[in-house]
Amino acid sequence: MIAGLETLRGQGRRLTPQRRMVLAALLDHAGHATADDLYGVLARRLPGVQRTTVYRTLDLLVELGLARTVRLGRSTSYEPVRVGAESHQHLVCDGCGSTADVGVPALIDRVRRAAAQVGHSVSRIDLVAHGLCADCSAQLPAPVGPA
Repeated sequence: MIAGLETLRGQGRRLTPQRRMVLAALLDHAGHATADDLYGVLARRLPGVQRTTVYRTLDLLVELGLARTVRLGRSTSYEPVRVGAESHQHLVCDGCGSTADVGVPALIDRVRRAAAQVGHSVSRIDLVAHGLCADCSAQLPAPVGPA
């Protein structure tokens, strides 16, 4: 979190208690966090915090490269940018909207090689695969086949 705070200061931005807490909540959140998720956490810790403060702070963190937006399923989520962190891909259930992160390094390597073959320099790879989670798949009726 210290690097993120230094980035805010280095950009000449005020380091308010609210900004500190939004960044801390994002870093502490397991998985992807929506602005409403973070607002719920912060409203318990910091009475009087405004929902707009959370949205504006998240926009600022994205602008400064400390967080990124991830559009998964039905909502926009945020995840912190962690220097040196492994790239990961996202699975989205079209039934219930749940998400999961998976790491497929071989896939990332193949995309980078394919891009290099056409002279493209890749700075970021976002992959979102849609389908059904195990729970939603289990609720499907059994296929009817020939008797």
